[in-house]
Amino acid sequence: MIKKFLQNNYIQNLVGFLISLYIKICFHTSLWYVRNNKELENHIEKKSKIIVIFWHNRLLMAPFCWEYKNNFKMLISSHRDGRIGSIAVSHLGIDTIEGSSNKNKISSVKQIINELNQKNIVGIAPDGPRGPNQKIREGLIAIQKKTNSVIFPLCYSAKFYKELNSWDKFMFVYPFNKFVAIWGKPIIYDKKKSLSQNISIVQNELDRVTMLSKNLSK
Repeated sequence: MIKKFLQNNYIQNLVGFLISLYIKICFHTSLWYVRNNKELENHIEKKSKIIVIFWHNRLLMAPFCWEYKNNFKMLISSHRDGRIGSIAVSHLGIDTIEGSSNKNKISSVKQIINELNQKNIVGIAPDGPRGPNQKIREGLIAIQKKTNSVIFPLCYSAKFYKELNSWDKFMFVYPFNKFVAIWGKPIIYDKKKSLSQNISIVQNELDRVTMLSKNLSK
């Protein structure tokens, strides 16, 4: 019944707006710390092609980690939940790229490549939309290699939150909180290493900033 109810466009717009309102409240009533963003700023100044990656369970608050004028385009699933998420982040000034379905997977990859070539920043949850949870998949690295982009891992954590019983263990955050966002080291595709080795490099760095953000947000 609820799933059918959420298929309605008007309901999706309403829910998306309410979600955006809630996360704005969470942001504006909380302390928010951003660490290690100097390397990112250097690459923005150099007009590098940049892919920002973050885990799927931290997708909705991720726009608040972006405080730069450069266009930020977030890849979000074309599934119902993804459409609601897209509406929510649109109220935060973030455009989206529809992807992650069998029908439009090729077209979404083309759009990602096009956005990167235009020097727009692309945000991707590399474990979405169905997992496995917090595991880097080779599609991300293939795009990085093809576009010669720099990957910047990003993770935020909150002091007060509830871990939902979803495949990604979604982090539901509360207002009047403490958030810590950590930017990882820039990662460039290493042609001397195998695909699996390049995946491991990205995995290890995103794991590192995830653990660091958790520790600092306590």
